[in-house]
Amino acid sequence: MNITRIFPRRHMIATGFLVASASLFGGTALAQDRPGEGVTIQPAVASWTSAVPVSWIFVELLEELGYNVRTPISLSNPVAYLALSEGDADYWANGWFPLHNPQLPDGFEDVATIFDPHCTACGIQGYLVDIASIEEHDITGINDFMRDDVREAFDHTGDGRADLYGCPPGWGCHEGINAMLDKFELRDYINHVDAGYSANFAEALSRIDSGESALYYTWGPSAWLLALVPGEDVMWINAPGIVEDEAERAEGVDGAVTDPIVMGFVAADIQVVANNNFLDANPAAAELFRQVRLSLEWISEVDSRIGDEDLTDTDVRPIARQWIDDNPDLVADWLEAARSAAD
Repeated sequence: MNITRIFPRRHMIATGFLVASASLFGGTALAQDRPGEGVTIQPAVASWTSAVPVSWIFVELLEELGYNVRTPISLSNPVAYLALSEGDADYWANGWFPLHNPQLPDGFEDVATIFDPHCTACGIQGYLVDIASIEEHDITGINDFMRDDVREAFDHTGDGRADLYGCPPGWGCHEGINAMLDKFELRDYINHVDAGYSANFAEALSRIDSGESALYYTWGPSAWLLALVPGEDVMWINAPGIVEDEAERAEGVDGAVTDPIVMGFVAADIQVVANNNFLDANPAAAELFRQVRLSLEWISEVDSRIGDEDLTDTDVRPIARQWIDDNPDLVADWLEAARSAAD
């Protein structure tokens, strides 16, 4: 697939008029405060809602540095990494690693950079079951779905398999779930329902609210953890990881059926990924990507508001702006470091 021409080219160079004006009207100070002046950036943003507030934080901060930032383009993970590798998107702030490692194009490390996490171990992921079913069937892990009584309780389509409400194609969790089912020979026992995630979660929520059984995948940061609360409505269950590192036991997980618990997925770090040519030409942006740190709690809260208030992506931008305004000292340090890197 060649998407080289999907996006317009950018990185516009300041005109002679702008250069002359800067010299006449305090150009040195302007250049220091707004090192991105004259450069247009094309971000990408992931298709899940919790990616949106994170994306707007970076747009707002880059504009503080003088960059002209285009509206982020929503892309599936594989297409986003291809766009980043080919320079048709400059960056996205929604890399989940190691979950997204299998989706990186060949040679990606030569043309793009994955920065240190801006939200470390924020991407908790795993499988949950309603508490009533856990108690009735003594469920502690995904292997319990090999039992006839459990499969029957979770079989909503009549095919003899338990239905797992999972992820749509193109998402990293879609590949992770399928890999688990294949590696541990669970296809005869579990049916991965791979419709759109919102529809899948709505189905699981409806069944649980109606007193029925449901098995589903979810992650945080997200509103999903506030709609069905682990420990109150549902519980995380044990599941084997598809690689050895992902089978590590996690301790102290709220709402887990056991402590420690094997979640099936290593907790993902959320990271900025950017094209190297863009970074080489824009050291201020590169330094900003190194500086920013966001919290799981804030991202989840905004994600919940998106669902509760039916917010559009544009509606979320003022919320990101408000967070920046509410954290002036922290943000000032980030911007100072970015401006210093451009000197």
